[in-house]
Amino acid sequence: MTELQKKRSYSFPLRAVLAVMGGLLLLIALAVYIYRDDLFASFMDPGKPFQTYIPPQGQDYSTDDAWLAWPNSADSADKIIGDADIFVVTPTAYWGGSDWVSPQNDPSADRRLNRIIAPNYVSPYYSGGRVFAPKYRQASLYSFMTNRDDARLAQDFAYSDVARAFDTVLQNNLPERPIVLVGHGQGGLHVQRLLAEYFQGTRQSRLAAAYIIDYPTPLALFNGPLSKTPPCETAIDTGCVVGFGGFAPGQTVAARRFVSGALAFSGDRHIQVRGKPLLCMNPLLWARNDDYAPARLHAGAVAAEGLGPNDFPAPIPKQFGARCEDGVLAIDKPKSRSFRRRSQFGGRFKTAPFNLFYEDLRLNIAARTEALIMTGSIPRLAPAMDALKSVDIIDSPVTAPVDNRRP
Repeated sequence: MTELQKKRSYSFPLRAVLAVMGGLLLLIALAVYIYRDDLFASFMDPGKPFQTYIPPQGQDYSTDDAWLAWPNSADSADKIIGDADIFVVTPTAYWGGSDWVSPQNDPSADRRLNRIIAPNYVSPYYSGGRVFAPKYRQASLYSFMTNRDDARLAQDFAYSDVARAFDTVLQNNLPERPIVLVGHGQGGLHVQRLLAEYFQGTRQSRLAAAYIIDYPTPLALFNGPLSKTPPCETAIDTGCVVGFGGFAPGQTVAARRFVSGALAFSGDRHIQVRGKPLLCMNPLLWARNDDYAPARLHAGAVAAEGLGPNDFPAPIPKQFGARCEDGVLAIDKPKSRSFRRRSQFGGRFKTAPFNLFYEDLRLNIAARTEALIMTGSIPRLAPAMDALKSVDIIDSPVTAPVDNRRP
């Protein structure tokens, strides 16, 4: 056998081996892509039952450190414009791993709270009044990717922090100030429970509106635990609930989970939302119908990742149209890439680094607050002292009183 023949005989099996290895790598990559959500969930599983889990220490809501936003803090004092007290329950910033609920001072979660959550999901409400946004031991993202009893217990535990924080807000709330509730993501689930436990009596008259965003709200709740706080029907209804979950093209899996995989709290227990009609109010129309709203009605989206507490971005309007379809707000593909979800491990379920309805929400809260004040159902705020006109006092001599009893 010549040297050339030997080289050819050796190179053939080598090419075959390389081809097989390349095929295996391609199959592995394809499997990872197809089952990426399951892989992400398995990495985030705490690996221990909640019943034996020792949760991290909670926040002391009497201190400024326990709040992302607090009206008495230096960062918030100069931003208060409107008349409402706005309680914001933030979306998930803790993915999971070693804990069922977010520990204090977790570097990754804290970074997301400050870089993504605060500028995108808290900042739009500053112009509406005094903003209260508590830090709380959030249920991990993993707890919303499984229906295990552990996940329900983690969600209940997170709500206990939210309720403690809201009690602190009520202690600082004056009867002259309308109340607004806002919940993004898992914060929407906690707002459902706040509505059921705090606003089904006389306090409902002081509710400008509650906003449950990117979390499903079954319409059946309004015949039960939320009977005193019905869905809003127009842009200026008060004492009512706004709800929607927006999904762009390509988010089919996330939209399917929204309508079938989540849990809602129905007074005394968790219920599956699967198969139940869901609340959907189109925030471009502020109406509950299936009409298509064109992009010209979109007030503005913001991608504010990394901005500081005193930096307010300029909203970018007319990014997409939207329509409510079977309980889901179907939005067009945003024109700017800044408002499209990133392709990353678990990215379709993580809190997005942008707020598609930043300006729409900001303007609507102001409109509903003013509408509630105009009804006269709450006392009027006294004008600020520096807004009062000065009055000249004219000296007058003091005289003895006249005795009108004399004939």
